[in-house]
Amino acid sequence: MLVDINLLPQNEKGSRQWLYVVIGVLSVGILALMILLFLAVNIGKDVDVLTTELQGTKQLRAEKEQSISDFESSDAWVQLESAVSWAESYPIDTVPVLNHLVELLPERGFVKEFTYAEDGSIQLSIQFDTSSEAAYYLTHLKGSRYIQEATLLSLATESISENDSLTAVNTETILPRYIGQYEVTLNRAEIKEMETEETSEEQGGDSE
Repeated sequence: MLVDINLLPQNEKGSRQWLYVVIGVLSVGILALMILLFLAVNIGKDVDVLTTELQGTKQLRAEKEQSISDFESSDAWVQLESAVSWAESYPIDTVPVLNHLVELLPERGFVKEFTYAEDGSIQLSIQFDTSSEAAYYLTHLKGSRYIQEATLLSLATESISENDSLTAVNTETILPRYIGQYEVTLNRAEIKEMETEETSEEQGGDSE
């Protein structure tokens, strides 16, 4: 019977395995270090770009602020303020305004008084057959883009005169009329735009 006896040391195989492990760890570490260096370089470039853009934005803002400051200190600013004040105080043509207010009236609504102030406010006295018509008219006023604010100040009944009674003798019931007092504030910008549109239409009609 033969017996195989190996008297050589067994540490050589284990040493190679540890060597492979060390080489693998070093390779991974080197690769990770290279990736970190690459990312650091790119981040540094991005920071430089953002810093440059921020400086450019600050410089542009400073230039615009300086331009605004120069404009405000110049005569052009004074002229602009004068032009705005003149435009705001320029009187409005009451004819298209009155026409628009009449268009909003119900079929049996009539304007009894019309008072216009230079500040754009109007006092109206309107005659209606029913109180509901007065409320509907207020709703139409508030819905108009040419009117900034509308208020119904009062609503009172008015007795029918003798002539009106004779005219209405064949009706079953003679009802009193209602007089509504309104205060209207015009939207000056929209009114001026309406005047401009009407002027353009008139010029276009004349050219034809």
